[in-house]
Amino acid sequence: MSFVVTKLITTEESIDFYLLGSFSDMKKAADVAVEEYKDYNKKASFVNLEMVHEWLSTRGEYSFRQDKNNRIQLDISVTEENQTVQAEHQKIFSCTGSDREFLKLSESICPDGVKKAEL
Repeated sequence: MSFVVTKLITTEESIDFYLLGSFSDMKKAADVAVEEYKDYNKKASFVNLEMVHEWLSTRGEYSFRQDKNNRIQLDISVTEENQTVQAEHQKIFSCTGSDREFLKLSESICPDGVKKAEL
């Protein structure tokens, strides 16, 4: 079994998709994904990083919106060698209606694109 780690970065100018690696251990895959998150969100606390690691280790995906235009999405997909990827792991990311609604909400809260509050 392999765990494939991918990253999607959305900015005003571009949407970039990255294949970060393939690992035989879910913990190692989560470690790599958390390092990408840490590089993206330099203000992340130790507790936040631990929470993201736990989320990735159990759910296999994590998304963080820095402001209304900038977002990172991390995914860990389970694959088997010489096998077609299972249907539930084929789709990596999708934009849903709730994503669009969240963007509208984010724009109304932070119309200038500057984050004004910390959670």
